Amino acid sequence: MEQPLNQSKSLFSDKTRIEAYSFFKLAAPMFLTQLALQLIQVNSVIQSGNYSTDVQAGIMLAGNLWFPIMVGIGGVLFFVTPMVAQLFGAKKIDEIGPLVRQAVWLSIPIVLIGMFILSQASWILGVAQVDPEIIKYSKEYLSFFIFALPAILLSQPLRSLCEGTTRPLPITFLNILMLLIAIIGNYTFIYGNFGFPEMGARGAGLSAVIGTWTSFILLLFYLRFRDEYKSTQLFSKFDLPNTSTLKEILRGGIPVGLGNFIELSMFSGAGIILGRFGSEVIASNGIALTIGGLFFMVPLAVGNAAAVRVGNNVGANELVGAKYSSYFALRLAVICAIIASILIVTYAEFLAGLLNQNPKVISLAVTLLFFAAFFQIADGLAMGGIGALRGYKDTFGPMKIMALSYWGIGLPVGIILSTTNLIVEPMQAVGMWIGICLGLLVAATLMVLRVKETSNRFINEQQN
Repeated sequence: MEQPLNQSKSLFSDKTRIEAYSFFKLAAPMFLTQLALQLIQVNSVIQSGNYSTDVQAGIMLAGNLWFPIMVGIGGVLFFVTPMVAQLFGAKKIDEIGPLVRQAVWLSIPIVLIGMFILSQASWILGVAQVDPEIIKYSKEYLSFFIFALPAILLSQPLRSLCEGTTRPLPITFLNILMLLIAIIGNYTFIYGNFGFPEMGARGAGLSAVIGTWTSFILLLFYLRFRDEYKSTQLFSKFDLPNTSTLKEILRGGIPVGLGNFIELSMFSGAGIILGRFGSEVIASNGIALTIGGLFFMVPLAVGNAAAVRVGNNVGANELVGAKYSSYFALRLAVICAIIASILIVTYAEFLAGLLNQNPKVISLAVTLLFFAAFFQIADGLAMGGIGALRGYKDTFGPMKIMALSYWGIGLPVGIILSTTNLIVEPMQAVGMWIGICLGLLVAATLMVLRVKETSNRFINEQQN
């Protein structure tokens, strides 16, 4: 009787080891990719904060506008990754290139929409009653950054090609390059070093333009001349827009984009609403979001890896394996998030002090970081679930969950607690973060239930 049990344990151990290795191969480069992107923002926060708290607040508020555009409207293109992953798992390699070309066509109107929205930044921030001086710096930053948006969005289908075919490492190297350009560029253009004029907020925007376009051009050349991508037929011909393919991308991608927008608009909306309380509150909120976002890169990478692993398994018709990958992603995301939470709580004051030297800003940022530590666990679990569901091409369900949790609960509760006396005296930033944490907790719970239901449904359909 002992022997079968031992064999079972051994098989389970081997299965876990294989899954862990597969996730590590994907998640490690994806983590470094996301980390580099986040460090670009951290660097802008640090260098602009050393230059001026008002400039720092202006750049942070600008981020509350462009980031939701990039992952919200542009998030439609994120669905290309699980589409590529399923084709790769089904060994339909020659269909990947045509799909990516259609995604590039789709990115063009998305770029135009995004640039139009950014051009209205002054009006949007004015409606939110932000200090005109801070609006001025946001506008200065965006006057350059708006030209970085095409490179960011046009590169997304190419990134999906690399990630969906389980080759995320080139994207990692390019993002590290962008980080280096950002560090040197911000130092050069914000302060006016190396003989260049002092540009302040505009200098940070110019640095972003240089980094994003450099990365995009290099990625194009890399995919064009590397032998391992020739079988995808990416550069084999020129395609006009194909209605059926575009509809397929939009069918799955619109819920992804809306879901991303819903979540990020909660954070961005919170930041814009808190803008009425002055630059110190804006800076504190931005610092907490920046640090929280930095640690969040690990569960986010796990979620992205889950989309590829589950997509590969579904494409290969290995639905039991897809379920195992889904559950593994949830467990791994939680473990990573718990570690992140402990680190945030332990080093909150030190981390806040790295981004700003104003004692009032640091004090409030430390308080908000305790809430950021909590939402790491809830948001990490939600991201693991979203990634797994994306691998099943289930994008509408997560969108509905996020709409209910973030817009129906998180942001309304945050607005009530931060700006009104309906329940208690206005709590400003603390009240807003209580609402955010509540919304994230609801989302995490519902997302786990959705993963369980979806994975079991796929297996039952196969058996029947």
